[in-house]
Amino acid sequence: MKYLKSITTFFCGLSLSIAVQSYADENVPLVNDKQTTLLQHKPIRLDTWAENITGLVTDENKQPLPYSTVRIMNRKIGCLSDSTGRFSLHVKGLNDKNDTLLISYLGYETKKIPLRQLREEAPLSFELSPAPTMLKEVSVYPGKKNKTKTKKKGKNYSWGLLKGFMDGKTAGETFGYEFHAKKNKTLVLDKVGFFCCDGYNRMTKMKFRINVYDMSKVTTDPSKDFVSVLNKPVYFDYVLTDDSEKKFEYELPQQIILPKDAMVEIEMLEDLNEEKLWYRCNLVDERTWSKILSEDKWLRCPFAMPFFIECIEISDKL
Repeated sequence: MKYLKSITTFFCGLSLSIAVQSYADENVPLVNDKQTTLLQHKPIRLDTWAENITGLVTDENKQPLPYSTVRIMNRKIGCLSDSTGRFSLHVKGLNDKNDTLLISYLGYETKKIPLRQLREEAPLSFELSPAPTMLKEVSVYPGKKNKTKTKKKGKNYSWGLLKGFMDGKTAGETFGYEFHAKKNKTLVLDKVGFFCCDGYNRMTKMKFRINVYDMSKVTTDPSKDFVSVLNKPVYFDYVLTDDSEKKFEYELPQQIILPKDAMVEIEMLEDLNEEKLWYRCNLVDERTWSKILSEDKWLRCPFAMPFFIECIEISDKL
């Protein structure tokens, strides 16, 4: 399967526009370097259809579910609902008899609706039901365990060689980072953020979502075998201020204990359009992933991402 992604960067004062394409097979083992996939810092552009499905996603109490994932099964078509649970999805030209709409939200059952049924209803409202088997309660680090040996993990790109930006349709852009705990060690998620830099039309605000996955069963690239360990997402907001010149970071109100083999996800929930997220990073990073929203599939990415994640390493020994 062929994927095309692009990034705009500046190296030593020169502007570089990089478009990288890759052919990925779902059954290819991760150890095969030739199947390493590509970097996307600008989202995949869906075809602009003349006909849309619009609707509202709610919970069992008719309350909106913001930033729900809406996509067409087995098609490269998908979007997020907005902060009020509303969405608009381009669908003209699809086969009503075979195509199915999928709507999902963490902690709720995924709703599947054949498109042929939607033609008969207007306006559309989709109610999701809580998942019957909820995830076990997330382990929160109380700060009282033995922590005689602690150290920060994550990326420091304040000195990064590359200056880049993201813009356009960024809602649903997702970046993942691997973390693997050493023997007799536990990793605790502490902070996330990015290193800012000057540029025109700087991003003034953005809402992000954090999720945590167990990736112990991930053996192929691309992969759908990431298992969420949270029963609800963690949200945080960025607002441009005079103090956000070089670094923005969000400290979690409660530190989360990660699985031994974990992937931490940062997702942008709104479109930047004409604004730009300017950042600094390096070119290569061996443990990053990029998600294809419309296919609910993760691709390994050999290039550095604009965000950083900090974990605390704690000794399990008393």
